Amino acid sequence: MSNQKKSLGMFTLSMISVAAVLSVRNYPGMAEEGWSMILWYFIGSFFFLLPLALVAAELASGWPQEGGVYAWVKEAFGIKTGFMSIWAVFIENIPWYPTVLSFMAVTIAYIFNPSIANNHIFVGCVMLGLWWGLTLLNFMGPNLVARFSSLGTILGSIVPSVVLIALGITWMAMGKPSQLPPFTFQEILPVTFNMGVLVYASSILLMFAGVEMSGYYASHVDNPQKKYPRAMLMATLLIFLLSVFGTLPIAMVIPADKISLTGGVIQVMDTIFISLGMQWATPVMAVMLVLGGIALMSTWMMGPLTSMAPISRAGFLPPFFRKQNKHKSPVGPLLVQGALSTLLILAMVFIPNINTAYWILTSFTTTLLTLYYLPVFAAVIKLRYTQPSTPRPFKIWGGNYGIWIIAGIGFLATTFAGFMAFNKPDGIDMFSNMEYMLIMTIGTVIWMIPYLLFRWFRRPGWKADDPAS
Repeated sequence: MSNQKKSLGMFTLSMISVAAVLSVRNYPGMAEEGWSMILWYFIGSFFFLLPLALVAAELASGWPQEGGVYAWVKEAFGIKTGFMSIWAVFIENIPWYPTVLSFMAVTIAYIFNPSIANNHIFVGCVMLGLWWGLTLLNFMGPNLVARFSSLGTILGSIVPSVVLIALGITWMAMGKPSQLPPFTFQEILPVTFNMGVLVYASSILLMFAGVEMSGYYASHVDNPQKKYPRAMLMATLLIFLLSVFGTLPIAMVIPADKISLTGGVIQVMDTIFISLGMQWATPVMAVMLVLGGIALMSTWMMGPLTSMAPISRAGFLPPFFRKQNKHKSPVGPLLVQGALSTLLILAMVFIPNINTAYWILTSFTTTLLTLYYLPVFAAVIKLRYTQPSTPRPFKIWGGNYGIWIIAGIGFLATTFAGFMAFNKPDGIDMFSNMEYMLIMTIGTVIWMIPYLLFRWFRRPGWKADDPAS
C-alpha cells in the first residue's frame, strides 16, 4: 500500500509546482522593468520560491493534517496565530481576485473587439459575470475544480508562455524594432535603487505565491530527501526561464510606458499575429488565457477556504464558515467571499486609472501575503527545536544551521517584499508618497480587523461538539 502512495516522480512533482505558481498575468508588470526584470525574477525564484518550497515540504511531510498552513502554524505557535495566517490568505484573495478578473475581461475583449477593452462598463460586467460563474463552479465540489484547474493551467499558462516565447523569436527573426536597448550585464541592474524602483520587488512575493501546495506531495515521493529538492530546483529553473522568456516579448514589442498591466499579454500577441497575417489566432489565444485565469482563480478560491472548517470547529469562526453542500464545497466562505469581491469589483470599475487600481490592489495582496508566509518560515524553525523527534519524510539538510539559512532567507525576502509594498512605485501620480503609504497602512489594517473581531467576540457555541464534524 505504501508503495502505491509513494509514486510521484521528479517531473510530476515539478509540474505540480509550476502549475501552482506560473501565471502569464504577471508578465506585463515585470516587462515595464526592461532587462532588469531578469534580476527581479532571479531574486524571487531563488530567495523566495525555492526556500518556500523546501520549507513547505518539511512541514507538510511532518504535519499532514487537514488545514495545511493552518495546521503547521498552529502546531508551532497555537491556534490564534494559525488563524491569523489563514485569515490573511483568505482576505488577501479579495483584493487579488479583481486583478485577475480585469486581466480576463480585457483579454475577452480581444475575442470580439479590442477597442472595448477600455470600456469600464464592459469590463465591469464581464468581471462580475466571470466571478459569479466561478463561484457557482466551486459549488460543484473540489474534485471537479481540481480536474478543471489542471487542464486550464496547461492550456492557459504553460502553452501561452511557450507561444509568447515563439512569437518573440519570430519578431526578432523578422527584423522588427525592439523597444529594449541592446543587452548588456549592466542593463540587468536597475538604473537607480530608489524606493520607486525597489517597490516593484514587492510584486515578486505575489508572483511566486502558491508553491507551498507542492509540499503536500512530499510524502508521496520515493526517497523524498533526494528527489524533492531536485524536483523543486527543476521547477524553480523552469518557472524562472518561462517567466523571463515569456516577459521579454512584451518588453520588446511595446514601449514601457504603453504596457497595459491588465492586457499586455494579449496586446503583444495581437500585434505580432497582425504582422504575420494571423489575426484569427488572437481570439484563440484569448480563450486559452481566460481558461488559465479561471484555473488559477479556481485553485485559490477553493484551497484557503477549506482551511476555514478546522478553524470554525475549534470555535474561532461561526458555524456558517464550516457549512458545506453535498459536493463538499465550503458554501459559507464562498458566499462571504463572493459578496466582498463583488463590492471591490464595482469599486475598481469606477476608478479612472485602471493601472493605478490594479497596482494598489496588488500591493494590498502583497502586504497580506506577508502575514500569511512569515509564520510559515518561523514555524519550521521552531518545530525543529520543540518537536525534533517528529518523523519528517523530507527534512531540510544541514541540521539546525541549514534550517536557519533556508527559512531565514525566505523570511527576510518576505519581510523585504512586505515593507516595499507600502511605498509608492514610480509611475503612480494620483497620490503623494505619504498618501500612498497611508492608504496601504489603513487598508491592510481594515482587511485584518475581522480577524480581531472574531477573536474578541467569539462565542462558546461556535465550537463543534465533535471536532471531526
